[in-house]
Amino acid sequence: MRPILPILLILSLSLQAIEVPEKLRGHPLPEMAGKPDSGARFVDLNGDGHEDIVVSNPREYGVFLFVPKERAKKNLQWDEGWSQVLREGKAGDANSLPLMVDANGRDQGVIFKDHAMWIEAAKKKIAFSELLKVPGPAPKSPQESLKALKLKAGYEAMLVAHEPLVQDPVFIDWDAKGRMWVVEMGDYPFAPGEKTNDGRVGQDKVSELQAGRVKILEDTNGDGVYDKSSLFLDGLKHPTGLAPWKNGVFVANIPDIFYAEDTDGDGKCDKRETWFTGFTAGNPQHLVNGFCWGLDGWFYGANGDSGGNITCVKTGKKIALGTNDFRFDPRTGEFALEGGRSQYGKWRDDFGNWFGNNNSTIGWHYWLPFRYLERHPEVVAKSVRGNLNDEKRVFPASPPVRRFNWASAVNTLTSGCSPMPFRDTSFGADGENVMFICEPANNLVHREVLHYEGASITSERHPGDAESEFIASEDNWFRPSMARTGPDGALYVVDMYRFVLEHPEWIPADIAKGLDLRGGEDKGRIYRIAKAGLPKSETTVSNPIKAMASSNGWKRDTAQRLLIERHDTSAVPELKKLLGASPAVRIQAAFTTMQLGGMTPEEAFTTIKQMAPQVRAAALTATGVLTDDVFIDLEKPLLKQTPPKALPSATMPVITNNNPNRQKVVAQYVAESGKLDGDAKRGSAVFQKVCMICHKMGDLGVEVGPDLKTVATKPREQLIEAIFDPNRAVEQRNAATQVTKKDKTLVVGQLAAETPGNITIRMPGGAEVVVLRTDIQEMKTLTTSIMPEGLESVLTAQDVADVLAFVGGK
Repeated sequence: MRPILPILLILSLSLQAIEVPEKLRGHPLPEMAGKPDSGARFVDLNGDGHEDIVVSNPREYGVFLFVPKERAKKNLQWDEGWSQVLREGKAGDANSLPLMVDANGRDQGVIFKDHAMWIEAAKKKIAFSELLKVPGPAPKSPQESLKALKLKAGYEAMLVAHEPLVQDPVFIDWDAKGRMWVVEMGDYPFAPGEKTNDGRVGQDKVSELQAGRVKILEDTNGDGVYDKSSLFLDGLKHPTGLAPWKNGVFVANIPDIFYAEDTDGDGKCDKRETWFTGFTAGNPQHLVNGFCWGLDGWFYGANGDSGGNITCVKTGKKIALGTNDFRFDPRTGEFALEGGRSQYGKWRDDFGNWFGNNNSTIGWHYWLPFRYLERHPEVVAKSVRGNLNDEKRVFPASPPVRRFNWASAVNTLTSGCSPMPFRDTSFGADGENVMFICEPANNLVHREVLHYEGASITSERHPGDAESEFIASEDNWFRPSMARTGPDGALYVVDMYRFVLEHPEWIPADIAKGLDLRGGEDKGRIYRIAKAGLPKSETTVSNPIKAMASSNGWKRDTAQRLLIERHDTSAVPELKKLLGASPAVRIQAAFTTMQLGGMTPEEAFTTIKQMAPQVRAAALTATGVLTDDVFIDLEKPLLKQTPPKALPSATMPVITNNNPNRQKVVAQYVAESGKLDGDAKRGSAVFQKVCMICHKMGDLGVEVGPDLKTVATKPREQLIEAIFDPNRAVEQRNAATQVTKKDKTLVVGQLAAETPGNITIRMPGGAEVVVLRTDIQEMKTLTTSIMPEGLESVLTAQDVADVLAFVGGK
């Protein structure tokens, strides 16, 4: 495995191949710079007064910035010396530099002057500003990227759409005509005028492609490849998903969910109306998203981690989203909360079980339905979900490159999204009870097998992928955001195709400024993955009854949607004939029959409960029957009706978000710790003494606040500010919640979960306190963090230097 930082070699003066400037002697050289024929040169590229190193010879090349002691202290991922690597590789690759020496070590006439690298023989120059950029691996053509996909034996990939037809795709779905609708997030990472929270990195209008879009793709000649694109909507802000309904689509687009329609058939939206508004804006990786069709005829969506106070335009209701996901009825505009919160993607299997995840979690199964809890507020539940699988190991096929925001994250799940059960029989045993999870940071699509035998559904890595992945690309630009079952039984993989995946919010500003943050904005690919020889299948739904009998989940969903849109009660007799079909067909036919008035909720309940343990409380409550019978025997141990723990009285200090006294403490610790060398071993002891009660670091600690690995790349001053002035900038998910109980006691901590009957507050140390809503007098989100103030009473400047060295892995 390639090292995260270049191997450093200290050379004796007698063996030095280059003369190190006197003030820099004693610092280890990058290995390639220390070889006698390296062609290495010292030159100050960034004008900071310190000589950097440029290497180029017939073997290899590299650009290494010198990081002085004071700068190394500011960023925990860099060591003092030539540790900031802007580029390196083998001579002759796409990012190599002109040779400065030949194979015999003879100078090739390259000089550095006037802020440029001059190549005399070629009479050209490379500006220092170019040398300071982080080039990364070069993009591949669509066909090259197709060849770079590594699939399981017996499967084949087909490129069904690519640029310029699509650009920056993140989400797809199909309408009944078989047209593919594509959501393009062309304004990633910044819409014009957006900046990171600290204001150090941002973009104004820099590209005509810097906007969100919705396109309609068509295959006009029936060869399986989309060849026509219509721009349905443009000028959106960070759109994340859509769902067909009647003659248009619902679109998730901050701060709204709106309905859009083409009324004159020209492929462009000419009717648009907002249905729900108030979803919180913010980082585009954490926005409201969706949608998935539910068996109950509602659309389901994911919170995205940002929440919001939702106004339902059709009904006039106002609902606080909080930590929950949601669903809405496209017929009436009703909006309801669901257990959450999922980051990107809330999806179900054929049996009505719901799944979600976040970037570092394979997936969750949402076992406890909100509908039941709304009817039974006396039921106390700390959580409405269970972990599918704690595994985080992945097996990428792409060449290892440095993560810009998490250098130590190698072969680790860090960007999991779109946990989608495969809903067809076309893959045979390979696709039975299978879920696909996209991992764009590692350029792969992961496969899990779902197990229905336990109290909560669990999963494990597919046995055919023991030390590999279902799909892994050798192309570092391959960024899958969705892998879903298509109308023809194939798996369709949406590839955003970008160089920089990490949002600049979590990339050190010094690195972000040297990156092409929009690299790949004009590209995008969509692949069809199928078993070799999969026969061609109809991709439209013209006969809903015929489609309802299909083994394909998308076709059944579309058939059900069409029948509900039309309220086609004449379909009931034919639907009842399907109640003896396969379980997946039977359950969907039962729900559709019930919604068209051909079956009572109790009859539907009885029909589908026979399919336990695949069918569970989530589907049973969706019938509208909310008795204790909704829980199958396997689930009942999870349903513990225990009283909440009592807490002693507590008081809340009054703290403002701009506290000059706190800033004085911050300035003192920045100055004093900056003069000290940190020791990671001592820092581990400090972490275990002071920090681990609320933070994780590797296997140590409890995750109440952020996992410290995820913030290790932040500037030193920003981390010290977070320690001593935690209320300066508080992310909503880390804000404290204060609950005043009717007995006048206070509970203050992190809001971990909400149900209709109770809330769960996570306290320092990880203890969770359940409070019944009937016991709450007042609940409010504070403008303060759950992180306490006053840590200067227990931390010295040396402690701070040590713990930051530990967090930074030094």
